[in-house]
Amino acid sequence: MERPQDWIETLAALRTRREPCALVVVTQVKGSGPRDPGARMVVSGGRLVFGTIGGGNLEKIAIEHATELLVRRAPVSETVAYPLSEAVGQCCGGEVTVFYETFPWTRRRVAIFGAGHVAQALGGLAPWMQADVVLIDPREEREIQPALPASRPYELILVDAPEAEVDALPDDALVLVMTHSHALDLEILTRAVQREFPYIGLIGSERKWARFQKRLAQRGVPPERITRVRCPIGLSKRSKEPGAIALSVAAELADVMAAEPARQG
Repeated sequence: MERPQDWIETLAALRTRREPCALVVVTQVKGSGPRDPGARMVVSGGRLVFGTIGGGNLEKIAIEHATELLVRRAPVSETVAYPLSEAVGQCCGGEVTVFYETFPWTRRRVAIFGAGHVAQALGGLAPWMQADVVLIDPREEREIQPALPASRPYELILVDAPEAEVDALPDDALVLVMTHSHALDLEILTRAVQREFPYIGLIGSERKWARFQKRLAQRGVPPERITRVRCPIGLSKRSKEPGAIALSVAAELADVMAAEPARQG
């Protein structure tokens, strides 16, 4: 027997598995209807995974509509009134108002190449950014300064060739380059500008960026790809303190993510 809170647990389980879903709730019934207000069901993968709003053709239509809303891959809330007539294959004679809310569970991938002061501070803001943040570095963990915290809200990847990790990133990833080596920064950036990432950022001064532009051009990178790189990074360029830079960059990333919703699959 379903308990009143089971729908919450169903949503939590789907979120853990990152399976997009929609909550469908009967909010109003005029006349005769199959279920009372408050009846809920959860739709995922084109099928009913929890509850019911009464079965029959109304429920079938609601499942189909919820599935159509999930195709948008963005949070959506919508209210629809259904007259229970032959048009929906039911003849109760009343009207049911249904509320839809989708949960795409999409999170952006923020790839930070480097694991130094700013990278760690920015990684620590992952919960606030609601993003999957990964720090990628070629050093052994014991070599990284400052020492990495034992508990951290971001993923850490230690590999000999960080630049190769660029190819494995999703198309909508946000890329930041801030390693301990300018030569490695250039290698990673050369790979990154070949992709159509919505954000590519390089930490450093305008002087560093001027040198990098020349070197990218010498490698045959077209000007239109070079100009897509943001350097210096962040909304504010006033402070050189790692925490302040991280906050400024996080705000910039949040603006980019808000402008272009995450894509799935």
